Amino acid sequence: MATLSGQKVKNAFASLLKLATNTATTSLKNVESGDGVATALQLATGKVGINGTLEFPTAPATGSTEVKALLLNASNQVVERSLNAAAFSGGALTTASLPLAVSGSDVRMANPSSISDIGTPASGDRFLIYDASLTTWKRIDYSSLAALINPNVYQSAPEVVARVSPAISLTTSPVYLDFANVGATGNDTVLIGDAATVYTLGNVYGGNLTSFRFNEDGVYEITLSAFTATTGGGTTDVTFHFDVNGSVIGTSLTTYSAGNHFLTQSTIINGAGGDVVSVRALASAATADLKEFSVFHIRKL
Repeated sequence: MATLSGQKVKNAFASLLKLATNTATTSLKNVESGDGVATALQLATGKVGINGTLEFPTAPATGSTEVKALLLNASNQVVERSLNAAAFSGGALTTASLPLAVSGSDVRMANPSSISDIGTPASGDRFLIYDASLTTWKRIDYSSLAALINPNVYQSAPEVVARVSPAISLTTSPVYLDFANVGATGNDTVLIGDAATVYTLGNVYGGNLTSFRFNEDGVYEITLSAFTATTGGGTTDVTFHFDVNGSVIGTSLTTYSAGNHFLTQSTIINGAGGDVVSVRALASAATADLKEFSVFHIRKL
């Protein structure tokens, strides 16, 4: 270490340390060389600052019993923090107990095949479930889930019972069957089961209610129960067209003499979500009426 002994001030002042300005205060000031070169050290009356890299030329001694560490707070101040001993001895997480697994930096749910089977679930057993509406994980008890899956009540297949309203006078030109609005009386169109979800009733072809749109793929049974009345001295041909998306998929033609007649015709189609189903009717002469409350029935199998 160089000494100042025997040196003149003019030759040694650059190696002396001083504050950047005046005397020490409560604010940090740079410690400079005598010729004004700032160092990484800063001083105040109550604190010391390092404006650079804090480096130990020789590594500090290693301890094995200490449970305190020096950390930086949000103001970049060094503070003391007491830690659990495991923070020093536990090391990085490299293994986990089922159903968790660790792979590199990822923690994930593992294949549960090696976990013991619960057997018969009890009402208090719980499942982990993600609530998409709140974007958070929640739980559901087995009893609640079981009640949702099997509510122990009869679940009818989705059905529409559509009643013709008003009566239709048939001519040689096909007309779409128009149906009553949805309601709860014997004169209304009735939705059964989850029909409101599976079907959309509308007037794609005009009128009040002339079409039924499938909202789901599936196999559908379609049945027409028609009550017709014919007049005149001869016979009248009455024809019904089953249409899907405006194209005929099936036709029923029956020849009637004068009087009242009942006709039931069914078909099964493999429907796709978005398909529109309707019925058209015509007669060979203007001598036939389709009575009110004839029924067009759709049932998803």
